[in-house]
Amino acid sequence: MSITTQKKEQYEIVNKKCAGIDVHRDFVNVTVVIENEEKEIFTSYQVFATTKDSLLQMRDWLLSYGCTIAGMESTGKYWYPVYFALEEHMQVNVYNAKNMRNMPGKKTDKIDSEWIAKVTRHALIRPSFIPEPRIRDARLFARERKSLVKERSSVRQRILGILDSAGIKLSSVISDVFGVSGRILLEEMIKRRKLTPEYVKNRVYGSLKDKVNDIMAAVDGYLRETHITLLKILIKHEKSLTESIEKIEKLLTEFLIDSDQSRAVLARVITIPGFSERSGTLLLAEVGFDLKAFPTNKQFCSWLGLAPGIKESAGKNVSGKIQVRQRYLRALLIEIALASTRLKGTYVRAKYWILKGRIGAKKAVVAIAHYLAKAVYRAIYEEKVFVELTEAYSSMRQMRTDFKMLDKIKQRQGLDSMVAYLNQNPENEPNS
Repeated sequence: MSITTQKKEQYEIVNKKCAGIDVHRDFVNVTVVIENEEKEIFTSYQVFATTKDSLLQMRDWLLSYGCTIAGMESTGKYWYPVYFALEEHMQVNVYNAKNMRNMPGKKTDKIDSEWIAKVTRHALIRPSFIPEPRIRDARLFARERKSLVKERSSVRQRILGILDSAGIKLSSVISDVFGVSGRILLEEMIKRRKLTPEYVKNRVYGSLKDKVNDIMAAVDGYLRETHITLLKILIKHEKSLTESIEKIEKLLTEFLIDSDQSRAVLARVITIPGFSERSGTLLLAEVGFDLKAFPTNKQFCSWLGLAPGIKESAGKNVSGKIQVRQRYLRALLIEIALASTRLKGTYVRAKYWILKGRIGAKKAVVAIAHYLAKAVYRAIYEEKVFVELTEAYSSMRQMRTDFKMLDKIKQRQGLDSMVAYLNQNPENEPNS
C-alpha cells in the first residue's frame, strides 16, 4: 500500500472507498483508492488471475479495505466473471469502453486501473445499465436464438444458391420456399420423384394452386446427384436449427413469462403495433420488467441507440450522431418497426409514409422504431396500454388540409383566411 500526499482535487469526491479494475482475458489489474477521516488518500495495486478462485481472492482483498464500489470497462465478455464475483458484496459500475478511451497520459495496465478508479471515485462517467440476474439469464436465451436465426438464414441462402445453380427457380414463384408448400416440393425433388401438375396442385396451399404451371416450369432444371447430396445435408441442418430455435423460444417463454405480473406487462407490450407474443418476449428478455434505471423515455431511447444526442455549440443546439449502445435491442425494434409499417389503417403506417418522403426510407424506419420505443417505455414503466391514433390522426390531417386551403384563399384574395372561408362557405358559419 502506498500513501498519496493530499492534493486539491479538481472534481467532487463521490466515493471515498473505491476500486478500478482493468479487465483482460487471463488477468485483472486492480487499484484501490481509500480516503480516511483525516482526508489522507491510500492506494494499493495488485494483479489477479481470472479463475474463479483468484477472483474470490480479489473480492476478499477489496472487502478487507472496506471497498464499497468498484468500476471496470465492459471489455468483451471478460467482465462477466468479475461482475459475478463482486455483485453481491458491493456496487459494481460497468462503463462503456467507448466512454473510457480518452484516458490522459501514458497507457499501461496499472495506469488504466488507476484511471478507472479515478472515474469511479469522482463519478465522471455514468455506468451502463446492468439488469438483474434473471434478465441476464433471459438475455442468454434471446441472444443465442438470434445467433441460430442468423445461422439458419445463411443455410437457407446456400440452399437457394444450389437450386439456382441447378436451374431451379422455385424462389421466383414461391415467396417462402421454406414454408409448408415449399418444403413439400423440396422433399419431393431431393427424393428424385417426378412431379406432375396433379400432384403439385394437391400438395400446395392457398394462391399457389393457381400457379401450378409456373411451379412446374420452375422445378424443371438440371438437378444432378451432387446437388441432391448437398441439398439433403443442408436441409437436414436447416431443420435442426429450426427445431433448436423453437425449443429456445419455448424455454424463454416458460422462464420469463412465469407470473401474473410478467404476463400483464407482456399483454400491454403486444398492444403496440408490430409486436407479437414472440417479439414482446424477446424485448422483455433484453430490458426486463423494471425501467427505473431510465427516469425518462428520452434516456431509454438514447440507451437503445434510437435518439441522436444534442450538442450545444456557440449557443446553438446541434443534433449529433446516434450512438448505438444496445445493438441487439435496437435491431429487434428496427425489425418490429418494419413490420408495423405494413399494418394498413394505422397511425404508424401513415407516419412512416410521410417521413419516408421527407427523410428517406432508412431514417423513417429508425424514427418509427423511436416512436415504438417510447410506447414500450410507457407500457413497462408507466403501465399504460397503447392507444391507436388512427381516428385522431385522420382528424389532424384533415385540419391541416383545411388550414392549407385557408392560406391559399388568403393569398388569392388578400383577406383574412377565416373571413374569406366563411364568406365562401356560409353553411359552415357557427350557429348557422
